[in-house]
Amino acid sequence: MTKEERVSYWQKLVKEQAQSSLSVTDFCRDQKINRQRFYLWRQRFQSQSTGPVTGAFLELVSSSKNGESGIRLRIDPALSIELDCGFDPATLRQVISVVKGSCLP
Repeated sequence: MTKEERVSYWQKLVKEQAQSSLSVTDFCRDQKINRQRFYLWRQRFQSQSTGPVTGAFLELVSSSKNGESGIRLRIDPALSIELDCGFDPATLRQVISVVKGSCLP
């Protein structure tokens, strides 16, 4: 397996676990992967993604099966903001400002 294939493989696993309802322990057991190795790869991806938010892209994910209820802004695997249709943009700006000031470097 090349370095690029290995990175892609672990990125896929980290993303799958974050989107699942399983704990890391349960996910790793089900996937038959080493839990410590999973944590190391997840930490590597998180450290690569930390930094200024300016100019970064956020993943927009529908928060319902039919896509009618709004969107979820997934900032990282542990932090997301769900918005209903017709949300108030000013309130969203305030929430992002507070999160950015208290959670992000």
